[in-house]
Amino acid sequence: MNYFDTSALIKRFVEEPGSRRVEALIALDPQIATSKVAYAEVHAGLARKLRERAIAAAAHRTASRVFDTDWRAYLRVDLADRVLTLTRDLVRRHPLRGFDAIHLASAMHLRERLGEPIRLIASDERLVAAASAEALATIDVRD
Repeated sequence: MNYFDTSALIKRFVEEPGSRRVEALIALDPQIATSKVAYAEVHAGLARKLRERAIAAAAHRTASRVFDTDWRAYLRVDLADRVLTLTRDLVRRHPLRGFDAIHLASAMHLRERLGEPIRLIASDERLVAAASAEALATIDVRD
C-alpha cells in the first residue's frame, strides 16, 4: 500500500514538480493512505499558494473541492497514542519536523496494523531518508 505524506499528496491537486509522478503512482495503485493531519496540511498549503498568488482563486476552489471529495476515499491514520509514541521516538532518532515524524509514525503504524508492506511517497529528502532507515520502501517524487 502507498502512504502519501502531504508534500507528495498536494502534488495531486496543484501542478508542480513531481505532480506527474504522483499521478502515475496513483494510476497504478489508487488506494491512498495518509495521516489525518494531512487534511489540515493540504488545506493550509493550498491557502498559502493562493495568498502567494502561485494559484488563482478558481484553481484554489477547485483543488480544495477535489481534495475534500478524494479525502473520503483515503485510508486515514488516526493520531492514536501508538502513533504519538512512535513520533516521539522518531524525532529522537532522525532530524525530522513534527508533522513529518507524524507521517512516518503513521506509515509505520499502518504497516504494523495491516501486516503488509507500506511504501512511503514523499517529496522531502529527510523524510525519505528516515523512512528508509526505518525499513520502509520509499519513493521520492521530487523532480
